[in-house]
Amino acid sequence: MSAFADHKHSISRTLGFLAAIGSLVWLVLSIQWFRGTRNVPLLRDFRKSDRMNRNPALSVILAARNEERSVKESVVSMLDQDYSGMLEVIAVNDRSTDRTGEVLDELVRRHPGRLRVLNVESLPEGWLGKTHALYIGAAEATGEWLLFTDADVIFSPDCSDKAVRYAIDNGLDHLTLPPEILCNGILLRSFVTAFTLVFEMTQRPWRVSDPQAREHVGIGAFNLMKKVAYEKIGTHCAIRMRPDDDMKLAKLLKRHGFRQGVAYGTGLISVEWHQTLPGAVRGLSKSMFSGLDYRIGATVAGVLMLFLTNLLPAFGLFSRNTTGILCRLNIFSTVLVYAYRAKHVGDKTPWWYAVLHPFGIGIFIYAMVRSASTTLVNGGIEWRETRYSLKDLKDNAI
Repeated sequence: MSAFADHKHSISRTLGFLAAIGSLVWLVLSIQWFRGTRNVPLLRDFRKSDRMNRNPALSVILAARNEERSVKESVVSMLDQDYSGMLEVIAVNDRSTDRTGEVLDELVRRHPGRLRVLNVESLPEGWLGKTHALYIGAAEATGEWLLFTDADVIFSPDCSDKAVRYAIDNGLDHLTLPPEILCNGILLRSFVTAFTLVFEMTQRPWRVSDPQAREHVGIGAFNLMKKVAYEKIGTHCAIRMRPDDDMKLAKLLKRHGFRQGVAYGTGLISVEWHQTLPGAVRGLSKSMFSGLDYRIGATVAGVLMLFLTNLLPAFGLFSRNTTGILCRLNIFSTVLVYAYRAKHVGDKTPWWYAVLHPFGIGIFIYAMVRSASTTLVNGGIEWRETRYSLKDLKDNAI
């Protein structure tokens, strides 16, 4: 019995030590986040300079596959933008089997000369459907600037005008906007908020503008870049088999020395990322493992880090030693992060969602494990009714 008690005490001490270490790491990350995120501007507050009377030509490019539910509202919001230069919208209908093509054709009739629809009937070997569709759209674009977006994103009338002006005034070649994510249900919002927060803490968007920093960020909902920069990095041909094409475009741009910037798009651009929590987890299965370059070791390390910094400290809250103090500081810092993010970014998630943060992280961990395991077991991914082998995916390393 004594040996069992000693063993139990040893396990408790080990877990307490790990909880303390995890809490310290999270506190450091939180401090870095507080110091950095205040340097990421809210684009809707940007005041345009008077140096330009007219914006350069802009081509908005989106890929749509079976998007009949959202594509009409999305494309109309793009066409209704108050942009002071030439604006064209190029929608690529990628092998849709629903009414997406009919909806787009009707919009062309209503907006002649401003909307072009390209139809993809078959997918060439060695391409993902989305990257191929965006590549086809970009090849037809006439704008000096290209804006890659998705078929479920809603734009405010002044979104593109503010974005292009901001990019030019700050000498940027690439600007990306994290959108305002609309969620139905407490559990889904909890997961999305936790996912977004971890993304910011690990990717550190405030360092993107530093040419010497390795950090790069690209958001699929809004990736604005100069056409010459896009062509210089090899277009989507260079990332033809990357499910995480938005981040990899940003990586290539940074690697080639182009200037990048990130601004929060709250109030200017929004998207209903997924309708349900299971749908969000399934949707991430295609991209989370690829974001770690299909490395099992990196996935295991990420899972362990999330567990140590966000889940284990919750079990040490009521300890009366140093571990308990650090764990309580961990939770308190999370509450402050949620509250500050709601104020600074304009996020509509209330501060008290910090209480659900461990739940959101738990789902995050599950999504990571699911993404890796399903990709490995199935020998690839299933995306938009098309299967891609793991071998082909790995061959397109960036």
